[in-house]
Amino acid sequence: MIELQQIKERIAAENYRDTNSCFDLRLMLMEAASLLTAKQISNLHQGRDPYVSMILLQAFRNLKQFYFVLEKAKEGNVECFNNIKDAVVAELANLMHRFKGNVYQLPEENISALKIAQ
Repeated sequence: MIELQQIKERIAAENYRDTNSCFDLRLMLMEAASLLTAKQISNLHQGRDPYVSMILLQAFRNLKQFYFVLEKAKEGNVECFNNIKDAVVAELANLMHRFKGNVYQLPEENISALKIAQ
């Protein structure tokens, strides 16, 4: 889920600059939705927990709804941009919190050893 964390951080750092900002945010939403879809398909093929698939699909649907709201908003609607951005960050944070028990954090000294091994 590191990829999802990186997307979430990029979305959180995104600020409204001009009308292209909405397009950029929609691209990031598509990237996150594609990642969720790939994770869900992988989960199904490996026969893992169906609850995980349900959570991933639910998050995908929410991102899809955010995408369409942003797409239908008038150009230059800063309030809509900020609301969608905040909602997406909250959705991704919630998703990552649900999977936090499945992620193992390595101490910093072990990470450097892994880099050397690569």
